Amino acid sequence: MTHIIFSDYRNPAAEQAYEIAWDFLVRTGAIRDEFEACVFLAQRITVMVEKGHTNRIRMANRAISEYQRHAEERDGLIRGGGRYAEGR
Repeated sequence: MTHIIFSDYRNPAAEQAYEIAWDFLVRTGAIRDEFEACVFLAQRITVMVEKGHTNRIRMANRAISEYQRHAEERDGLIRGGGRYAEGR
């Protein structure tokens, strides 16, 4: 598995949050597409930095939760043939 590096000069905790989130998602087998996961995590953490977040653990946990939610929605679309299942 290729490891993609993320850094944000404005906040050193952002790089650490990315590393924590990436490591967790790799260890749990949640990453199917490395590039998609990299972009997703980098975007989410960048938004948090722009909002003034500085706690690396909080940013990592939030990025993990958002990625897991994103993956569930993506998998739901795939199972539903490109559309959300009824009742959603």
